[in-house]
Amino acid sequence: MNFKLTEKFPRLEQPETLLETGLDPMVPMLLVAAAVGFVGSLAVELFRKTMYEIVQLYSGHNHLVAAARSLPLWARILVPTLAGAASGLAMWAGRRGIKRPRGPEYMEAVHAADGTLALGPNLVRTGSSLIGVSGGITIGREGTMIQFASLASSLIGRIFRADEAHRRLIIACGAAAGFAGAYHAPIAGTLFVAEIILGGLALREISAVLVSAVMAELTTEALFSTGPLYAAHLVPAVGFNDLFNACLVGVVAGLFGPIFLWMLKTSNHKYQSLIGNLPVRMGLAGLVIGLLSTMRPEVWGNGFSVMQAFLSTHWALSTVIAVFLLRLMAVTMASAAGIPGGVLTPTLVTGASLGLIVGHTMLIPAADHSLTLWTIVGAGSLLAATTHAPAMSAIMVFETTHDYRVVLAALPACVIASVIGSLLRHESVYTEALGLAEHGTAAAAAARRTIIPSAQPFHLRTSSVEATENGNTEAVH
Repeated sequence: MNFKLTEKFPRLEQPETLLETGLDPMVPMLLVAAAVGFVGSLAVELFRKTMYEIVQLYSGHNHLVAAARSLPLWARILVPTLAGAASGLAMWAGRRGIKRPRGPEYMEAVHAADGTLALGPNLVRTGSSLIGVSGGITIGREGTMIQFASLASSLIGRIFRADEAHRRLIIACGAAAGFAGAYHAPIAGTLFVAEIILGGLALREISAVLVSAVMAELTTEALFSTGPLYAAHLVPAVGFNDLFNACLVGVVAGLFGPIFLWMLKTSNHKYQSLIGNLPVRMGLAGLVIGLLSTMRPEVWGNGFSVMQAFLSTHWALSTVIAVFLLRLMAVTMASAAGIPGGVLTPTLVTGASLGLIVGHTMLIPAADHSLTLWTIVGAGSLLAATTHAPAMSAIMVFETTHDYRVVLAALPACVIASVIGSLLRHESVYTEALGLAEHGTAAAAAARRTIIPSAQPFHLRTSSVEATENGNTEAVH
């Protein structure tokens, strides 16, 4: 099939096609987006289920905090140490075995590259990340899930030999599908692509991204699980005192966000230059995480169980502070070592801890009716401060809890945190992943303006996957 997609719905050049009747040429792209959403959700669930099976093998539990709590202290140290070393060994072996192991990740592939993700390097990265996160490494697994879903979407684009501009759009759809499947948040997944990866989408293109995200969520709900990601106590009606306190949480998160980003970047550069050997570097990071987890088992993993516990049970201030500090050190160490994954969920949990600390110590008593609210607002605010994407952050914390009332407090807090965070540190957590460091601000701005040209022809032709591999780069942190 050969379709033509133009800016003002012109007649198609080939009258024999099924679109001869004047049907919008964007329709085939929406069909591709729906297929990408379905495949992306399957990729996310495959990664998740495999991780659960590995954790079940050595601990008898599915979730990492429960696994850490069930193990003796020596095993709590040994498991992440071995996982870090094995993850590094997989990356090292993969780089030696693949001729061109470096290339764009999904963000840069959409933003500034040619819209193609190499199969071999991405499978190596996915396997390395799977080993690390299954062994309790304090890194986000969702980053790899999104990358894996984007890889599946890239294969779809290459099978049908889509042109470069539409390969980018297809990978953007895959990223939104991976986000929706991982977080049960299709709207936030769409905003994730629009705000962070592209910095804005034309209405016609965003419709394809939204279709992909919704299809991924519907598939996940129908085949694997239902309901919100987190079960939380219902937040009472939000009043003016709550808005004042939410703004205070946003200010604190906005001030802390740049510090958090500085810790991640500085430690990454210093540690990786100090120890070049991947298995040794990642194994030492796992050892540090294991030692930290002897004090609190909540150090293990991306923080899903910790976030759930914050939202459903009461925590003493001293315990929250301990978890906050220990996980902060562990996340910094995992990121510094270059263990494949991401920091989106760890950032949410760090922000939730920060919101609880502010709720315990700084909020006016009249508004301290629901620590659940400050947990959610803190999570969204720190995410906004580090991503500079306030709309995505506020909608995400709503979608992950299905409690609309949190939006009234989270939106102003996220805007304030994003403004303060961007003023204090221009770079976001995704700056390097988007290729801005390499391409420069001017080139990046030009790439954002031309990422998916509205008048670009859309060609889909069935064929085999092209043999050329472009390689892949290291993990997004």
